[in-house]
Amino acid sequence: MSTLAYWEDRETGKAARFKPEQDGHWEFDEDDYLLLALIADPLYCAELLGEDPSNVEYAGQFVVRDYQFPLFRVQDNYTAFACGRSTGKTESIKWKAVAHAFRRIGHNLLLTAPELIHLLPLADAIEDKVNACRLTREFLDTRGGKTGFTHRPFGVNYVDGTKVVGRIPRLSGVGVKGQHQPDLIIDEAQDYPEAGWVEVNETVMREFDDFTYTFYGVHSGDRSSGFHKRTTQGGFQVVQVTGLQRPDWNERQKQAAKAAYGGTSAPDYRRNILGEAGAASSPFFVTARLVACMDQDRESEYNQRGYAHQQIRVEEFEELGMPMAEHLDLPHGLREVWGGMDLGLTDSPTVITLFSREQVKREPRLKLVRRITMERMRTRQIREALYAIAHHFGPALHGFGMDITGLGFPIWQEIEDDEAAPAHLLEVARGYFFNAKAPVGVDVANIARDSSGTLKDQFGSAVKEETDPLTGQTRYISFMPMIEASTRYLREMVDSTYMLLPFDAEITSDMQGETVQRIRRIAGLKKKPNAFHILDSMRAMAMAYRAEEVEQGLALPEQVAVLDLAY
Repeated sequence: MSTLAYWEDRETGKAARFKPEQDGHWEFDEDDYLLLALIADPLYCAELLGEDPSNVEYAGQFVVRDYQFPLFRVQDNYTAFACGRSTGKTESIKWKAVAHAFRRIGHNLLLTAPELIHLLPLADAIEDKVNACRLTREFLDTRGGKTGFTHRPFGVNYVDGTKVVGRIPRLSGVGVKGQHQPDLIIDEAQDYPEAGWVEVNETVMREFDDFTYTFYGVHSGDRSSGFHKRTTQGGFQVVQVTGLQRPDWNERQKQAAKAAYGGTSAPDYRRNILGEAGAASSPFFVTARLVACMDQDRESEYNQRGYAHQQIRVEEFEELGMPMAEHLDLPHGLREVWGGMDLGLTDSPTVITLFSREQVKREPRLKLVRRITMERMRTRQIREALYAIAHHFGPALHGFGMDITGLGFPIWQEIEDDEAAPAHLLEVARGYFFNAKAPVGVDVANIARDSSGTLKDQFGSAVKEETDPLTGQTRYISFMPMIEASTRYLREMVDSTYMLLPFDAEITSDMQGETVQRIRRIAGLKKKPNAFHILDSMRAMAMAYRAEEVEQGLALPEQVAVLDLAY
């Protein structure tokens, strides 16, 4: 425990610092030792010091669920948490960081994650937890005008020398070199680079009997990853907490998960719900290339003012009583705008993404400028939002794609029949069904014949060879479901760093969760799964963005009348 102790002065009501030279020695009794034991344990620390305003039943007290106990309380020096999604992993890491102030004196907790987009949201949450608790807040080293926190890199500094240190490994692992501490936590370990695993292993001070080397993650399907090796072949105690243990898990949640991942036997269901390795699968977006498209400087002009996420809930919207056009926060001065929307009603939100094509550092980029999430909106309110966007941007709106599967189709028909719909919106808007076959132009340089003589593109899809009856020219076309074609368009934009994305963890989470196998499975479904709404809106944008190019490639060349030529 910290060498300085505090109590509340009964006369002033303020916190007073204990000074041994004036007040004598501090003598611990059984109650003091019991309190110390409680706050040094992450589980009890969370329930003693934590708050949860939504927990009305327990007067706002934070409560750790029974199934989360193994996440909060480490029983072994080497522990691997291979769990399902949304099971409480992140919450347990936060409270382990808070409890570290009481568990150690003068030693560090190293907190590391693959990329800055993974580490900083977690670091922000830990900083909020430390600041929210008076006990840890007054332990901070604020001498000399310091705040007790550091950023870039992240750190929590206590007055007795105890620290929480945040680092990212980088591809070479150099980011975690030079660290020595008895406690190590790796978050999002499924994406941790191999060089990072090698370097971070040497940072742990194993001369402590109670050292902890722990990592958290969800199986990615990559059998060559360090995460998979250590959870299946290493000497780590593997702890699995599944989505089935969540208190909100019911038949409705199960059906939604089955639809999203393609059944209970699908690899993605086994990974994200059951926390199992499942069958091998490949992520559609490579993490390193996706991060290369992001502006990781959270203080940049783009992250602070150029991009914004606006969340509109129907209760707040109706309470304000403002027209939708006044409620939306839309940017000004854009010359070329492309939009996409994933339509949803009731349980599913409607997500709109708006991109601006512009020069960034003398390079053409497709920059995400707005993400709008509309919850529980009626069809009329959704149409009003579209009309407001069309009126605001006018001719600058070059294309707008809409995923109209399911309940979205009637809304699309209402827009087409609505006399109030802006004429320009009807010209540039396109509606797509996620499982409908879409023609995709193929570069002849990427075509090869397999052993059976079938033409295949670089992704393994069958290619159809056509001959124009009028010109005799040969062209190559691949037909594939809209969801697959649009995701490939997005991947091309990401791989070439043509797309510019903000520092938004929700966007990267959606994109990193998509796999090649899931797309192929759900392409044959009749009902669109209730998942990946941000990514679906971006897919619709990509289809609209590439639609004109594909249509021009498939169109017949302009025909000249024979009579005019003869004349």
